[in-house]
Amino acid sequence: MRQRHIGDGRTTLTVSEICLGTMLFGYRTDERTSFAILDRFLEAGGTFLDTANNYGQWHGDAGESERVLGRWMRSRGVTDRMVIASKVGARTLKPGDPSPEHWQGLGAAHVREDLATSLRQLGKERIDLFYAHIDHRETPLAETVDALASVAESGDVGLLGCSNTTLWRMERARALAGDRPTYSCLQQQHTYLLPLPTPRQSNLITEETLDYAATEGIHLFAYSPLMQGYYARGGQPRPEYAHAANTERLRVLGEVADEVGATRNQVVLAWLLASEPKVIPIPGASSVEQLDEILGALKLDLSPEIMARLDEAGRTAPTP
Repeated sequence: MRQRHIGDGRTTLTVSEICLGTMLFGYRTDERTSFAILDRFLEAGGTFLDTANNYGQWHGDAGESERVLGRWMRSRGVTDRMVIASKVGARTLKPGDPSPEHWQGLGAAHVREDLATSLRQLGKERIDLFYAHIDHRETPLAETVDALASVAESGDVGLLGCSNTTLWRMERARALAGDRPTYSCLQQQHTYLLPLPTPRQSNLITEETLDYAATEGIHLFAYSPLMQGYYARGGQPRPEYAHAANTERLRVLGEVADEVGATRNQVVLAWLLASEPKVIPIPGASSVEQLDEILGALKLDLSPEIMARLDEAGRTAPTP
């Protein structure tokens, strides 16, 4: 698997071009299957894993994904080989009720304490990429910025990032940080289909996001690139994706998949990997077979002509 370099001028990480999402490990995906998926990812040259301190709290204890990853890395002797991204801010403070009103937020104490827990669960000396999981307006932004800068300066964290955050809040945080370590990475929802404007645009990669990232040198990461299996399953997309432009994009996506002998999932991932500015997709897999389909996208080399067809599809179609 090809590797990419991401950095902030202080710290540079070498990561695989696909980051494996592990949200369901130890939850819907049992540990034995999770280990098999991770083994296959490692065999294929994958080195980049994405988790969070709250993953698992929907069925029991938060942090189950981190603990599964920690046990796997120790059992395989690869703790130092894997690049780990984790997150803080969305762990529930009311066990058994993961509703957003009970999330911990991004206060300094939670950042420090939960980072220590994540390090222990993963068995790592450093979290390579540490995200503010979701913007928390109730916490003074200066407090969050200072707390994250401090853990980066101490060496407990490599790069800093944010997720589910508006661009103006990211930019304000970067300004508050001054010369201290700050956000160089942004993880948002992104896929081939075009979403309609909604009140929840703060969690999407938009045209403005792409322009901002290209101008400011921000590294972009796309979660849910395969829309929880929608491209393979078909049927009706979520309401924000149900419009005429996407009907045309799906038609062209299917044509391209047939022409290149690939699945629609693989073409979506190959399109993301070939797009500019660079985006690192974070697909998840609940079986080795699903992971093998994902890995198949790495063999696709979409020509400039095909990329243009995919890019332009549906751009002139009317939307509600």
